[in-house]
Amino acid sequence: MEDMIKNSYNQVISPAMALWNQRITLEKNKEHLLKLIDAVGCQNDLAAYQWAQLLAITLDFKPDLILELGRLSGNSTCMFTEAANLLEAQNCSVISLCLTDDFQKKTLPKVLRVVSEEWLKPLQALKCDILFFNYEKALKDYNRILVFWDAHGYEVAECVLGKILPLIADRPHLVIMHDLSDARYSSGKEYGGKQLWKRNHYPEGSRMRLGHIDSAVEQAVAIVDFASRNEIALESADHSQQTYFSGNPDKLAEMKQLLGKEFFSLSAHWFWFTLNERPGPYTFPKFVPPVEIHRTFLQRFRKAIGILLGRDTF
Repeated sequence: MEDMIKNSYNQVISPAMALWNQRITLEKNKEHLLKLIDAVGCQNDLAAYQWAQLLAITLDFKPDLILELGRLSGNSTCMFTEAANLLEAQNCSVISLCLTDDFQKKTLPKVLRVVSEEWLKPLQALKCDILFFNYEKALKDYNRILVFWDAHGYEVAECVLGKILPLIADRPHLVIMHDLSDARYSSGKEYGGKQLWKRNHYPEGSRMRLGHIDSAVEQAVAIVDFASRNEIALESADHSQQTYFSGNPDKLAEMKQLLGKEFFSLSAHWFWFTLNERPGPYTFPKFVPPVEIHRTFLQRFRKAIGILLGRDTF
């Protein structure tokens, strides 16, 4: 049952079913969402149909906290803030972490032309380093947590898998990953004259294939390793929607009519997972905060200089 996981909290999670369940809400808010999307102005980062998909699964999951890792212009930030406003009964909060303040300086002034200051109330958009953030303090008072893992790099992957997940493993949670496509439903298996993938050169560089995952970002490697060790499913929204709607032609026709081409697509280009699908114990990679890495490097550097100078220490 690849497109649905019944987790230990007896909740069926399915991107396709979420989209179907939330179709009326999406149709009702379509014009408002289009104004938000136009205000952000970066559809290459997150397409309108992905707004609809991610909004739907957020509303279905009903988190009381959305943790966004990586923000840039704030496409997903605005989408999750809209979700938090629609989840008013859940008192949902959004904590968005990013190294840049592009959202505050460039996007927010445009967004405030179509929303009120009150709309921003659930959001904390912080300029900070994801690797140094105090997750223990930030997460301790929440019960249902959705993590949007959009920042790249192996260091961030270690932080998500080795720091954040151990803190929320015993609570209902969902981790969504952008920039991963399902190769079963996308073209482009050729190398295209490019070298083997060695590191992230998104979006123009080489891509990798890991089973049916097609990606250009490091988290694809890290999550395949993590899911394999913990024997949990790594699910694609593409597969969920393709299989669910192809088997329900009447629902497919209704979705196309209600949402139109902009807000409905069988393509998704995101994956998700949860540890809730099975009881622990789980295994997590060690997360070494960068300050400790720098301290270790300094200690080794001093030792090496000491050896060169004929001393025990330097």
